[in-house]
Amino acid sequence: MKKIAGVVLSLILLGLVVASGCLGGGRGATSTTPPTHTTGGSSPTGTTGSPTTTPPGTTTTSGQATGTTTSSPETPTSTETPGENPTTTTTQTPAEEAYWEHPWEYAPVTINGKKYLVTYYKIHYKVQPNQSSPVYEYIVEKSVEKTKVHVYGTDLTGGTVDLGEHGVYEYTTVVTPIKAAELRGKLVLKVWYKEPVGEAFIYPWDAVWATYFNPYGSTQVNNFVGMEMDYEGQKMVMTNGAAFKTGLFPHLEGSSDWMNEVKTDLNNLYMGWFAVVHVAIWNDVGAHNMMAPQSGAIADSFGHKLEWSSNPDGTVTFSEVAFKLVDFQWKYSSASGDLSAISGKGKLSPYLFMPVEVDGHVSYLDEKTGESTTIYGYMKIEDLKLEKVD
Repeated sequence: MKKIAGVVLSLILLGLVVASGCLGGGRGATSTTPPTHTTGGSSPTGTTGSPTTTPPGTTTTSGQATGTTTSSPETPTSTETPGENPTTTTTQTPAEEAYWEHPWEYAPVTINGKKYLVTYYKIHYKVQPNQSSPVYEYIVEKSVEKTKVHVYGTDLTGGTVDLGEHGVYEYTTVVTPIKAAELRGKLVLKVWYKEPVGEAFIYPWDAVWATYFNPYGSTQVNNFVGMEMDYEGQKMVMTNGAAFKTGLFPHLEGSSDWMNEVKTDLNNLYMGWFAVVHVAIWNDVGAHNMMAPQSGAIADSFGHKLEWSSNPDGTVTFSEVAFKLVDFQWKYSSASGDLSAISGKGKLSPYLFMPVEVDGHVSYLDEKTGESTTIYGYMKIEDLKLEKVD
C-alpha cells in the first residue's frame, strides 16, 4: 500500500503542477465523442531527425503540409467600442466568412459541408524553458480511439480486486526526442476515461487526468479509469478501481523507478505550451471573420495592452482535405511589470481547433529577485488524420 500511495502521489503531483501552471485559462472539456476506431493513428510512430537548434523567434518549414496563396477583393471598414476596456478593430469585408469557433477546444471539423473528427495528429515541437537553456526538440503524436481495458482495484487490506473489462476512451501520446534534456528514447503514454475528455487530446501530454480522479469518491466523479506509461521497454500500468466500485484504491503493475528520467522533458513540453497558449488572444481573434485582414487592440486601466493582426494566406492539405490558412501575430505588454512581454506569430485555419503553426515567447518577472525569464515555444502540425462523420 505504501508503494501504491507513493507512486500515485508522484503522478498526481506531476500532473497537478503542470496543469495548474498551464491550464488555468483553458476553455474546459468538450463532450465530442471520438470514433470507435482510429484511422492510421491507433499505433502511431514517431519520426526522428538529426538534432537541430533554432534560435528563439525563428520558424522552420517542414513536414507534409504545403500551402498556396489565395486572395479576394476586400472593402475596408473600421469600428471602435468605447468603455472602460476599449477595443479597436480594423476589418475588411471579404467574399466569404469563417470564424475560429473552437480555439484549443476539441471539436468536429466542418468544411465544405462535410463533418470530420480528428483522430490523430503529429507536431514538431520546440521549447526553450529560459533564455539560458538550450532549445529542446521533440516529435509529439496524439491519437484517440475507443477500446477496452482490464481494470483492477486495491482494497483496504492490500488485496487485488478484479473488476473485469470495461469500454474506455484511450488517449495516446507518443513523445520522440530529437534533442531532449534527459529523454533517451520514445515515451508512450496512454490514458483511459469512461467518457471523452477533450483536453486529453489537445495538450502535449495528458496531465489533466488528475482532476478526474478521486480514489475516495463515488464512481460518478471518477471518470479516470487508468493509465499506461511505456519507456524503453519499462512499463507501468495503473488502473483506478474506484471508477467502477467505491472504496477501492488504484492498482499498480510494473516498475515506476524510471519516471524521474522523463520528468524534466514532460515539464518542458508544458513550458513550451505556456508560451503559445494565451486564451484571451485566441478568443478575441476567434470573434472576427478570418477570411479578411484583421487587426485589433485591447487595453485596460492597469496598463495591459494586447495588439494582434491577421491576414488570410494560402492553404494546407491534410487527409486530402484543404484548409484555408491565416497568418497571425500578437504582442502584449504590461506597464505594471507582472508580465513584461508576450509575443508570437503563426498560422491557423478557422476550421481546425488548434493552430497549424505557432511560435511564441512569454517573459515574466520574479517578484522576489526581480529577474526576468523568457520561455520560447514552437509547434507545427506535420500530419493530421481525419475520419468522416456520417
